[in-house]
Amino acid sequence: MGMQVYQNTHYKVYKSVDGFVIHNIYKGFENGHTHVQKYDTCMVLIKLLVNKKAPRSKSRYFLESLLRLCDDESYRQKIQQILLRVE
Repeated sequence: MGMQVYQNTHYKVYKSVDGFVIHNIYKGFENGHTHVQKYDTCMVLIKLLVNKKAPRSKSRYFLESLLRLCDDESYRQKIQQILLRVE
């Protein structure tokens, strides 16, 4: 893992060789991180998670990234419902 480039009360963002890694510090790294290519995407994911908002994106990877980072059960269910409609 690379150098840490961002941190708030729940999430850390690291620069990696091929993009960025977001980690929910309240979850183990194995089950609480995701990889994205752009820093802006990191910030959108974190903003959605903090505010518990539904994403505009219907990208399967984006939705699964939210699930991996999420530690709120009601928000998790909301995202899973969106994911079911994408499949």
